[in-house]
Amino acid sequence: MANNKFYGYTPKKDERITDWESKSRVGNQLDRVNPYEFRKGMDYELTAMGCSRLAESTIEEREKATESVLKNLESHDGYYTSLITYEVTYRNIQGSKPSFTSWLKEQDEFKMKEVDQKYNNDKMTEPKVKSQEVSTKADIKMKALKESISKMVNKVLTEQEDIDMDDDKADKAASKGAKKIKGNRFDLERDAINDLLYRGKKGKESEFTKDEPAPESILAKKDELLQTYKTKFKGKDGGADEYSALLQKANDKFKKALEKHVKTFSDKGNSVTLNDVFGSSLPETIKALGSRLTTIDKEEKEDLLVKTNERYEIAKTDMTREQHIKLLEICRKNGVNLREGAMGIKMYYEIAKEAYLEGLSNGLKL
Repeated sequence: MANNKFYGYTPKKDERITDWESKSRVGNQLDRVNPYEFRKGMDYELTAMGCSRLAESTIEEREKATESVLKNLESHDGYYTSLITYEVTYRNIQGSKPSFTSWLKEQDEFKMKEVDQKYNNDKMTEPKVKSQEVSTKADIKMKALKESISKMVNKVLTEQEDIDMDDDKADKAASKGAKKIKGNRFDLERDAINDLLYRGKKGKESEFTKDEPAPESILAKKDELLQTYKTKFKGKDGGADEYSALLQKANDKFKKALEKHVKTFSDKGNSVTLNDVFGSSLPETIKALGSRLTTIDKEEKEDLLVKTNERYEIAKTDMTREQHIKLLEICRKNGVNLREGAMGIKMYYEIAKEAYLEGLSNGLKL
């Protein structure tokens, strides 16, 4: 009867030393091979002997099949999967075809290799350049790309350094940074909202915070009315209604300033309406202004993405076929497999192209 547990595993001589000192031996070679591959091999070998089912095979047939399978799997872990693939591939091929042994060796060239190792069947060649002028132009642009990326990396590293600056240098750096963002409509609206909420007329130079807001600011008015409620209306009949009326009245006083805010920044291109910054009561207005600050961040990211895409589209018009080939060459030098059908080529190429377009956009001052 067949050994169903090991799918017909019947070796002639199966001894494996488990303890070199006591020379103890145990019989099981099956743990050295892939059990699924072994099962596939047994099916193949028994079928070749004329046994359509494992249960119909004799002990001698299973013994012979087991030895053949173990021997073949020692030479190649996926021997029978490769053998079946080979037979299906060349089933209806007329004329000459490679032997299974030579075909199996070729399959090793499809495995992943170290970056510094080359594939024997790699047909990639150096790009052909039509003229020295085209080559020079491509080299200049590639050099500009490398310099641009180098500057960006150095800038990030510099910003991450922990530099001890005295007060004068810190003030100069802060002033310089403030000038750089002067034209940013999103930053300007953020500053305007914070001025209304707690900073007051002095703006960024103000020493006031959310916990200690400037007099006449929205948060200061809210705190003032809350203190009034505690001293005059708390526990009094109708006190809550009187407190709500005071909040409504104070809220209406800020409506004109918020209408001016909406007009100013909608003219600059920001998507802001009165409903985005003004509520039915003072607490609702404060809540709306907080939500607006979050919305500004989203609008800024979307605007930056649109502008970046526009810059890249313009830069693409200046890319030639030679630059595309050079980008593929960069990918290949860094270990990306460029053979037809290889996975991930497009992803790595798009990364290289985006880096190139960023450098090209900066070089063209777009």
